[in-house]
Amino acid sequence: MKQKTVLCDSSALISLTNSCFIDLLYFFTKRFSTQFIIAPSVKKEIIERPLSISMKAYELSAMRMKKAIDDRVLFEVNQDTLEKAKEIMGLANTMLYARSKPIHLVDLGEADIIALAQATESDVILMDERTTRMLIEAPFKLKEHLESEMGITVMVNKRSFDDFKRIVENMKVIRSAELASIAYRSGYFSTFQNPGKMLEASLYSLKYGGCSIGFDEIDESLDELNA
Repeated sequence: MKQKTVLCDSSALISLTNSCFIDLLYFFTKRFSTQFIIAPSVKKEIIERPLSISMKAYELSAMRMKKAIDDRVLFEVNQDTLEKAKEIMGLANTMLYARSKPIHLVDLGEADIIALAQATESDVILMDERTTRMLIEAPFKLKEHLESEMGITVMVNKRSFDDFKRIVENMKVIRSAELASIAYRSGYFSTFQNPGKMLEASLYSLKYGGCSIGFDEIDESLDELNA
């Protein structure tokens, strides 16, 4: 069986550590030999910077993730993806237009995650950030969301759309909430008296910890798992 590689964005790791669920990474590493990888920029943002300048609000989270690296549960990969990331950022930010002006959707950091996923041939991107995830998974839903939010018609640049789609078409994105649901199906909560209630509490904890999941999506997830 091929080892699964999961590329982790800072947004999902922050949600997991804020909700005290960093041990989910240990669970998947031990049970399925999953390899969780991060870019140097992610390591700098969520580990090195909080520890170097003593950011008290984030030190505990940073120390937990540093331990995961020391325990070889998180792996840092260093790939030269800057030029590719710039290309992806250019495509993403010229894909949708409102009032004849391009809508800025992603910054270099988010574009670099996509570039790194392509370079490392990662099976999955673990990402809680909403806009980039929707851009990969469902760009037309993002278009509809922006139209509803802005109250105007959003146009699509077909050339940028097609070029971006070719880059991300085989990429799968999951949120920390989906990771918890997969863990539930794999027995992660089986030692608790009420595993289903533990999952429900976990999904709400991840939502309030930063995961972009709606209350309706939580209800749907629970209904599907209990069906």
